[in-house]
Amino acid sequence: MKKIFHYYSLTPEWQQQLAEQTEGELVNDKIINFPKEIGNGHSYFAQITPGISVVFIDMKLNTPIKLCRQASEHELFIFHYDLSEHANLIKINNEDYKIGYYDKLELAIIDNQIESSFKPAVNERTFALRILVDKKLLADFIKKYPKKEYKTKAKNKAKKEAFYHYGHVDSNSILLLKSLKTKSINDLSFDVFIKGIALKLLGNFFSKFYDVKETSRALTTSENEAVNKTRDYLMDNLYGPFPSVIFLAAMAGMSESKYKTAFKKCFDTTPNNFFIINKMCLGRDLLKSGNFHSLTEVTYELNYTKLSHFSTKYYELFNTRPINDLVKRRF
Repeated sequence: MKKIFHYYSLTPEWQQQLAEQTEGELVNDKIINFPKEIGNGHSYFAQITPGISVVFIDMKLNTPIKLCRQASEHELFIFHYDLSEHANLIKINNEDYKIGYYDKLELAIIDNQIESSFKPAVNERTFALRILVDKKLLADFIKKYPKKEYKTKAKNKAKKEAFYHYGHVDSNSILLLKSLKTKSINDLSFDVFIKGIALKLLGNFFSKFYDVKETSRALTTSENEAVNKTRDYLMDNLYGPFPSVIFLAAMAGMSESKYKTAFKKCFDTTPNNFFIINKMCLGRDLLKSGNFHSLTEVTYELNYTKLSHFSTKYYELFNTRPINDLVKRRF
């Protein structure tokens, strides 16, 4: 496995090291085009404000690599959003953690002064966004989540200081991230677009962070696992109808009211709304696939009996009509 070493800062000078390590092409201190020996894809860097920058990664590897981020004196946090349709691995303090859209972890927040590594899956599209934020902008967050002791597996080893935080991506943020898949980094508007996406993602995160509901009791590990189980069920059954909150609550082993509260804590939305948003995202993928002759075919594929119902929900989410996204099958 090829190991690639790099570091992060809020300014673009770190990209030269990454380009040299990957033997990629660095363009205008923004884009690194990875070589075919590694796979297809690129990274994109943009400074948003003096205290916020963004890194976008879109690649499909044909050989295993490990991106080893070195500890840096630059005082910032890395918000790592991963919407790959498979599990990638992040290593922190010699422990591997799975992250990815279909896994239960979708957002990792890591201190830049602690080493970590990222191992994308091979022959799968890796789709991730990293927002780099100056610690001075995150005083309240640091106060709530101070550095904590981390126990190594070896009993005799000393404890280490670590700072990392995992969380779920809310439904609105999932839509924002998915919208990046519709844009090319070569579009003249991409720089403005990705900066807007990054700021909206941070806005969503801190809107939830400052919500007074966050002061209520946190979910236990078993409660989180139970809610994640129902989330996975919803994602695996998007072609069918919504199964009902009563059914999902029973699956989680909770009362209906407790389940709705727990789901809201995890995903910042209701189970039904979560299902509809992701069903519409699937619908958009089907419309653009070129595998259907008409809107009616897509509607039936998604188990809708009325085209008008599907069209109304689609327009509410994407502010465009499904006919505008339909790529008709040619034969």
